[in-house]
Amino acid sequence: MIPTNRRITLKDVAREAGVSAMAVSKVLNGKGGISPETSKRIREAAKKLNYQPDNIAKSLRVQETNTLGLVMGDSSQLVFAKVLRGVQDAAAAAGHSIIVANTDQDIEKEKRAVELLLRQRIDGLILAAPLRVSPEALKELQGNGTPTVLLMRSSPGLDIDSIENDNFQGGYDIVDYLLKTGSRDIWFLSLPLASQPCQVRMRGYRQAFRDHGLVLAENQVVHCEPYIEAGARSMNRLLDNGLKSGTICCGCDLIAVGAINVIRKRGFSVPDDFRVTGYDDIDLMDYLEVPLTTIRQPKYEIGNEGVQLLIERIQNPQRIARNLSLHSDLIIRKST
Repeated sequence: MIPTNRRITLKDVAREAGVSAMAVSKVLNGKGGISPETSKRIREAAKKLNYQPDNIAKSLRVQETNTLGLVMGDSSQLVFAKVLRGVQDAAAAAGHSIIVANTDQDIEKEKRAVELLLRQRIDGLILAAPLRVSPEALKELQGNGTPTVLLMRSSPGLDIDSIENDNFQGGYDIVDYLLKTGSRDIWFLSLPLASQPCQVRMRGYRQAFRDHGLVLAENQVVHCEPYIEAGARSMNRLLDNGLKSGTICCGCDLIAVGAINVIRKRGFSVPDDFRVTGYDDIDLMDYLEVPLTTIRQPKYEIGNEGVQLLIERIQNPQRIARNLSLHSDLIIRKST
């Protein structure tokens, strides 16, 4: 009988399962080398005894904290909600906790957040849609020695893992659909030009125009921040300049919501006067008064698989970096 006030140890689990403490350690730390039957018996014994690993002691022994740092622009934004859930689920499944730092889309706050997390002795760093993705900034990250993964951004040519949606194909698909269904006068309320996804999607837009024997009019591209208010301001300017009909291809769903609100407030109709598209397929886009045609990013999968990449790198620091690009889907609704 184990006293109820005493902490359960590896030896207690080993005694209950009828195996060595080394076998228990291997199974509970995912090291392998133990038969499935014995592994099952060990896990059942650990569950029966309510064994809780002493992570502090473990971290002192192996210099691991089982903690990952996550830096993101704003976890309250809908576009990040499913990414965050994917991150949390994958981390929990691997026995890791998460420290989240919000940057409010501010590049200096992002830099300070990264520095702060690195001082916390985290095992790995997750950057969700980071602003600092220049080769110099990424090489600086690579040099800090902490395993790092980029979400919703890419890091070609560097020893940093990354995972994103296929921005080129997403941009191509939305414009290809619009051109095939009759749009010609297409205006782009795009993401900021410095944004990596914007640059890649613009290449997809241009390729779709070329494949239809057309040229994208660069003077019909307006860059704006990814917020409802920015979409509204940009749409107001277009209408003030005399635009009365056409297609508005937006860099994200929030920009599209702002544009649609202005279009309708000023007496125009969606989709009769203006066809409008977004990008992301955040929650509620199917429940707008005019449901939004958009590109659906696999946000949960980006977060979940990104953490799996990071844990692989933590366990095998010599592994060659992987840069994954996940398929996105065109979702057609009433706004077009």
